[in-house]
Amino acid sequence: MIRLHKAKVVLWTFGITSLALFSTSCSNDDAPSQEEKINTMLNEVRKITSSMRTMESAKKMGWNHALSECVEHPTEGGMGHHIAKKEYMDGRLNHKEPQVLLFASNSNSEELELVGVEYIVPFSVLPSTATAPELYFQKFHKNEEQEIWALHVWTELENPKGTFYDWNPKVSCP
Repeated sequence: MIRLHKAKVVLWTFGITSLALFSTSCSNDDAPSQEEKINTMLNEVRKITSSMRTMESAKKMGWNHALSECVEHPTEGGMGHHIAKKEYMDGRLNHKEPQVLLFASNSNSEELELVGVEYIVPFSVLPSTATAPELYFQKFHKNEEQEIWALHVWTELENPKGTFYDWNPKVSCP
């Protein structure tokens, strides 16, 4: 009887341990990677901005404050035109609510088309001395001249330097 009891305890312990290992391995395998999470977020933004491919359509949706004409770096590439939704310039960090839409000339025509988004947190909301905010697992960078934290995201136009790199060599200003 004691041997039978010991055998049951050993089997029971083995079963519990196996179940714990199985559920741990399954949950780790099922958890999305950081890259998968970023891709999901990017696809959500693309879905939201799908009806704002032109500046005209973006203006109708509330992105109607021009922050800049076309911005270009002499050697790095460009960012394009920055069109903001002022009500979002309150420090919010929601990937589904970009503060700025980026527009650039289409290589086939001079019409401006959506190429990406930018997230902005003003220094008046989060001082430049604070820890940089993060979104998409990326730290925002300081723009002392504009007094903002900024993160560019190339959602529509591939950037050979990376999705989150400020300047895109494929963007130029006419």
